[in-house]
Amino acid sequence: MRKNIFRCGAVTGLVILFLYAGCKKDSGYYDHENVIHEFKGNTYEFLKSQTGVYDSFLLVIDRAGLTDSLKKGNYTVFAPTNASFSEAISNMNNLRKAQGRPLLYLSTAAANEMDSMVTRYIIPGIIPSDSMSKQDGIDMRGVRYNYRMHGRYVSTRSEGYTEGGPGIIEFSNTKNVIYTRQWSTSTTVTVDIKTTNGLVNVMDRNHIFGFDEFIGRINPTLPVPFNGYPLPIPGTISFDQFDKGGESVAYHDEDVRNNGGKYRPGEGVDIEDAGGGENGYDIGWTASGEWLAFTVFVNEPGPYHLYLKAASGKGAGEDAGTLHLEMDGDMVTNGIKIKGTGGNQNWYYNEIITRPLPAGKHLLKVQYDLANYNLRYMRFVPINNGPWPVPGTIPVEAFDPGGEGVGYHDADADNQPKKFRLNEGVDIGMAKEGGGYEVGWTNDGEWLNYTIDVKKAGDYFFSARLASPNEPNGGQRFHFEIDGQDVSGSMTCPNTGDWSNYRDITTPRTVHLEKGIHTMRFFLENGGYNIRSYKISEVN
Repeated sequence: MRKNIFRCGAVTGLVILFLYAGCKKDSGYYDHENVIHEFKGNTYEFLKSQTGVYDSFLLVIDRAGLTDSLKKGNYTVFAPTNASFSEAISNMNNLRKAQGRPLLYLSTAAANEMDSMVTRYIIPGIIPSDSMSKQDGIDMRGVRYNYRMHGRYVSTRSEGYTEGGPGIIEFSNTKNVIYTRQWSTSTTVTVDIKTTNGLVNVMDRNHIFGFDEFIGRINPTLPVPFNGYPLPIPGTISFDQFDKGGESVAYHDEDVRNNGGKYRPGEGVDIEDAGGGENGYDIGWTASGEWLAFTVFVNEPGPYHLYLKAASGKGAGEDAGTLHLEMDGDMVTNGIKIKGTGGNQNWYYNEIITRPLPAGKHLLKVQYDLANYNLRYMRFVPINNGPWPVPGTIPVEAFDPGGEGVGYHDADADNQPKKFRLNEGVDIGMAKEGGGYEVGWTNDGEWLNYTIDVKKAGDYFFSARLASPNEPNGGQRFHFEIDGQDVSGSMTCPNTGDWSNYRDITTPRTVHLEKGIHTMRFFLENGGYNIRSYKISEVN
């Protein structure tokens, strides 16, 4: 009998059950009591048992890696039905059709966006509806990312009696603001379904999954940075770091398939493992008229040396095509000729000088005019090879010239990977993350110097982008120096899980910098980690 109750007309059966319980009256007054239903199984099993009701919700749960959590953990779940997803997908694809873009579905939409949305419907702990009955309700945090949601339990009207009907929860996306008028609120139709490890509340069928954020996040009309922040210039930009936003927004590709199947398999840009001694990815299968967009931040205006790493199966020296760069729609290079290298992963640098680049945040577009080449990364270097602007990002391999004891100190004279600055002793290898280089084989007491140009006196945070699979155990320490003075105190690189899994480690306190030229030293108190870059950011 229980099985039939849960399935009866999908969610409709549950609604009818509550209305029946809530509409019976006695002598002119009815005080509704919410009926508690129980399911002899875990929360995931309950959702699975309701055939045709929660299939979409379960698909997103599985993609987000939350299956085991709902099987074993204690959670309160606000469960949207298939209708909630159907309307969201339908509205989005109507827009995509009008934009001439390929359709998207739950199985192919951006996994990170689906993850952050679905986790808001899953609240840690068992929170019964009556605990939300105080006047202002209660705040709740999603299972990941500490995102604030809000629940308020109220009783509806029944046959003219205020608060005589079944209880519902007003479930709100707070948008992380305190003003309730800015919240997005939906209601439940069923509350407090008990499972062996949690509670399930069923969202109204008119609720659209993601509240009012679904289309904007899954189908952005403007590209957004792939890693959440603009890519720095000067610096290295790997071509696989193109913006999020999809076809005709962040890129244009002639077909919808990622022919290489690597790194970003759900998108149409063709990405493969880069061979030829590289440790990352390249863009292949290029076609004339395709393009990639990158949100960038130019720290200092002016022209730059642009080093573009490319390869082509055309014979050495043969014409393999051209491309050019645009910034906010204006050309910043002429057509850059790509020459054949005799192999699609026989890499070489093509060096040109750009037109002046404006400071600030911009959209950089790489347009393939005539394509028969593979692309690895771009590297922007100030044309005067002068100090690195602050605030800004400094690639690790840009340490000062002068050699051992001047630009750096290394424990031995051998550059082990021999990938860059071959005549110096710093161990520079190819970075898998974002193209460019990394410093590894680090040892106690080594250091690297960088000449920086602080544009404005003020307080700054320093970050080092580091990676290590080792537990610190009292080691893996480092600090930042400015003009010979320790300004950060001893800091520690944590276990990041892998030599290529980088994290930003930021100073625990701000550092005051005066305007002008200074020497920054990264001092390795202990080794045991790889170094990718440094970021010096102004305190807002």
